[in-house]
Amino acid sequence: MPERIIFNFPTNLGDTILALPVLDKVKSSYPQAKITAIVSPKTKEFLLRNNFIDDVAVFDKRWRIREKMRFCYDLKGKYDLIIDFKNSLLPFLLGIRRRTPFWRKSCKDMHMKDEYLSLVRKITSQNTVIKKSSFLLTPQEEEKWHRENIPPSIFVGCSSRSAVKRYPYLKEVIMDLVKDYPSVIVGRNEDREFYKDILKIRGVIDLVGKTTMSEVFFLLENYAILFLGVDSALLHLASYIDLPIVAIFGPTSSLRYGPWSTKSIVLRNENLLCSPCGRSICPYNSDCMKISPHRVIEAVRKLLSYERS
Repeated sequence: MPERIIFNFPTNLGDTILALPVLDKVKSSYPQAKITAIVSPKTKEFLLRNNFIDDVAVFDKRWRIREKMRFCYDLKGKYDLIIDFKNSLLPFLLGIRRRTPFWRKSCKDMHMKDEYLSLVRKITSQNTVIKKSSFLLTPQEEEKWHRENIPPSIFVGCSSRSAVKRYPYLKEVIMDLVKDYPSVIVGRNEDREFYKDILKIRGVIDLVGKTTMSEVFFLLENYAILFLGVDSALLHLASYIDLPIVAIFGPTSSLRYGPWSTKSIVLRNENLLCSPCGRSICPYNSDCMKISPHRVIEAVRKLLSYERS
């Protein structure tokens, strides 16, 4: 039984959240093991807050070769098992014999979460009750958010680092929904330009650029009645928490990256042959994301009616 386990997490935050079910399964199979996470500068703050992770080791792919060699030297010989999401040479460099498979297949119709879980099928118990991890705030941080008196709300994340994944008709949707449900807008400070008109609507709570991802986890757990969003790290986090979700998809595959909550609705323009294309630049003016506000409003109200019944 491994006593010291190291995870080589993906570089980006969204992919790291998709890998959290693997962390849960491994920790549930080996509850006494000490877990170290290899993190990127993008994921460090988030994974430091995870209650299943005992230590983190920061790796920056922009380092020079000497810094990378020092990183490997410091970790060499310290671990019994490595969960390597990047399928790198790190297990060999660190001298870890027990590892996730080196030879692996990618299936375009398999959800990324399930593909990650398949990596640990042979090294985890299949009958163990899975316990989910959490992301811990300090008592002072929790108190700060409790003082905000945020009501039960629809949380909205319809922007993205990739412009082709942003939902263009969000203002019409929020103006309708906010009549009955407060709406909390979350995202990076860089998203403020996209949300500038929405943030002026009465009943909208502006948290754009005001939260860390661990704080978003706390807010979703405590105040969200539903998440409305596009393919992003926020969507994956809402799925991990198992919130009701309405997801708007265009250039990316919902089979691969869609919500995995118990209750969710995926909206996409099914009549477009070019979608999903997986491209970061669209020659067709992002027509795949031009889903009518009526469809989005109807889906949100449908899910919320299920929750009340």
